[in-house]
Amino acid sequence: MKKLCLILSLFLLLPLSRHEEIRRIDGDGYLYYMDYTGDYYSSEVMDQMRKRGYIDPGCSSFFTHNLDGEPISCRNYDYPHCMSGEDRTLTGLNFVIHCKSEGKYESIAMADAVWCDQNNPLLRPGGPDKEGFDSAILDILPYECMDGINEKGLFVSIMKLDIKEGEQPGRFSDAASMLVRYMLDDCANVEEAIAKVNTAIVTPEDWQGCHVFVTDAEDHYALIESRNSLVSVIDSDVVTNFYLGSDDIQDYTVNGTLREGAVKLVDENGDELYRFGFGHGYHRFVTIASQLERYRKDGRTMMPESSALVILQSAVQNPYTESTGTSMTQYSAIYNNAEKTVSVWPFQNYETEYRFDVSGKQLR
Repeated sequence: MKKLCLILSLFLLLPLSRHEEIRRIDGDGYLYYMDYTGDYYSSEVMDQMRKRGYIDPGCSSFFTHNLDGEPISCRNYDYPHCMSGEDRTLTGLNFVIHCKSEGKYESIAMADAVWCDQNNPLLRPGGPDKEGFDSAILDILPYECMDGINEKGLFVSIMKLDIKEGEQPGRFSDAASMLVRYMLDDCANVEEAIAKVNTAIVTPEDWQGCHVFVTDAEDHYALIESRNSLVSVIDSDVVTNFYLGSDDIQDYTVNGTLREGAVKLVDENGDELYRFGFGHGYHRFVTIASQLERYRKDGRTMMPESSALVILQSAVQNPYTESTGTSMTQYSAIYNNAEKTVSVWPFQNYETEYRFDVSGKQLR
């Protein structure tokens, strides 16, 4: 009897699962929902993240307003995950993840589960439903979020940057997604998110392989970049994968002919509307920015959310668009900063919308 009591006592002391709920959302198994209830700030999770975590996000983002005047933040997440080194079939596994850690803001975000362990064959469509799937592999998922929104209406997303030869690379591959988590957890608006750069555990030297786009419910937006340890804050409502805090676009040559890397947009006076720095994604940027100009009035844009989705679709990446940017759009998402919701369309299936509020409730 004493031995049984001892066993029961030890059982009660074991840590509970960090995942209260994991469920499949779409029919194809590309999208799941997870309610994360554990402490992802624990040393155990942080150690796992530093060993396994990695990100390499392509992507396009823009900020606009719906017809009710509510700010909305729109995002394509691009990365060409393949089944294996031998099998180049495109694949992916993304999670809508709800977090409400003690003392932190509640948030709903989109995470790429493949980055938890690129070599795990079950981190593929339908993997969590298969025999042998160990949900512990998802312990670091809060640090693999590519974009998200919190209860205050702060939206945060990351996009990859190319590092020019001779410049400082980022010191830590997962640092940018860690910064996303810290901003979602601790910041109420764009101003606080910008200030978080100087107080987060990660430093600008760690995450300068990406830049961070932030928007809020108060109609503010900004792009935060770190280049060679210098942090810049840029006023831009469109972001892809090149530096906007500098103007050093790289031309390229095709069959001996010099080509410009981007078509520059100008205003009625011939002045440039945007700067084009080093990197890639110029064509996606111009595709989005030129369409936004159709809806611009008195300094801001307004459109039906269906039109915002069309703009996202126009910048979708797939094997046939690889020459103009990072290939394969894993999902498209529209966040409503006022309502604190996210609508998701997984793996380029635009027939069905999945919508969640910041509490994790599925609305559609």
